[in-house]
Amino acid sequence: MILGVNIRNFDAFVDDTIGLMIEDSGKFVGHDVSDRGIRLRNMNALIGRNNTGKSAFIRALSFVKRCILSDVGKACVVDNRPGFMNLLIDDTKPASFRIFFRILDKETGKSDFLQYELTIGARKSGSPYILEEKVLSSVKDGDGTVIGEIFENSENMRLVTDDKITALSVLGKLNGSDKAVRQVYDEMNGWFFCAFSAEESSDYFSSGNAPGAHKHLNSEGSNLGNVLDYLKSLGEDKYEEVISDINSKIPALRKRRKNLPENLQGSPEKLFKYLLLLQDPDPKTTIFIETPDRDLYHDMVDVLADEMREFTLRHPYSQIIFSTHNPYIVETMSPKEIWVFTRDFDDESDSYPPVKIRCAGEDPVVNELFAQGVGMGAIWYGGHLDEGSEEYDEKGNNNAH
Repeated sequence: MILGVNIRNFDAFVDDTIGLMIEDSGKFVGHDVSDRGIRLRNMNALIGRNNTGKSAFIRALSFVKRCILSDVGKACVVDNRPGFMNLLIDDTKPASFRIFFRILDKETGKSDFLQYELTIGARKSGSPYILEEKVLSSVKDGDGTVIGEIFENSENMRLVTDDKITALSVLGKLNGSDKAVRQVYDEMNGWFFCAFSAEESSDYFSSGNAPGAHKHLNSEGSNLGNVLDYLKSLGEDKYEEVISDINSKIPALRKRRKNLPENLQGSPEKLFKYLLLLQDPDPKTTIFIETPDRDLYHDMVDVLADEMREFTLRHPYSQIIFSTHNPYIVETMSPKEIWVFTRDFDDESDSYPPVKIRCAGEDPVVNELFAQGVGMGAIWYGGHLDEGSEEYDEKGNNNAH
């Protein structure tokens, strides 16, 4: 799972960090991150007004995965991206991404703390190339935390001859590579960018043009029928068990515990897709969702929020990162799980308002309200998470006038 991300000179981000980076790993006592620091958690909500960087953050990490799975040239133009030079804030400087992970070592059963760093430059022609790439490890020893370099791929130390292909994409697939490199590759390969709430989705699968059984849902959820076929192939009992369990959780179907052959028999299809995704026996490492509450009635939002929480409890090394404008879905979350994105568009002195990201758990008033039993949805609705509602100095003293 991701503990922190730093993005520089890309899309909406000049130099912005969410969570903790590897240089902060010395704060972890015995590498126990259960309650150490303001880091990304198993469940994270990104909130804020429109155009404050929430979607841009998810798009940036989707771009990094594209770089790993294909190459940096293709990553700049797929998914409606406008080309590398148009993604840079300052086209004289490179873009860089640093991602700090906590990953389960399946051999030892312990946590490994690894950071992946990718810097992409542009040639005079505007085409992108890999300027530098690293994997770092944070190790706890008797004298403290030691940060070691697993590998470096740069202009002066090229591990892969094609400078548009990441070394991670090559080394991460080789059994002979360092275990840490393979762990980082598998972690990022397991990212899932959910687009069930996208305005438009293809009906290619649902219209019957691509028959066959699929083990996992795709990003759009357009292969739902194929996944149901896969469940049926596991046996009627297994299929009925999964479908009945999901039916029992969807408010409109609680009194109709039937299987779902005919277009889900009137089921709210979007909620069904989310619940099926969260029941996948081979869970994704990180699930990114933009506005999962879109088009869902409030009682369905409650069901989805509960099921997302259950997913993170069943899979402690997986996480969900979602953006939302809906207070209902964050009501039972904690301040440490909510990240507020803001931009000051009223500042006429700044032609490009920078993104500001803060964790609600850094606000002493929010923490006190939460400790008194006030839900985060109510705290948000009350205006306590909005920019400028309160101002604090470094010691947490209220400086608002």
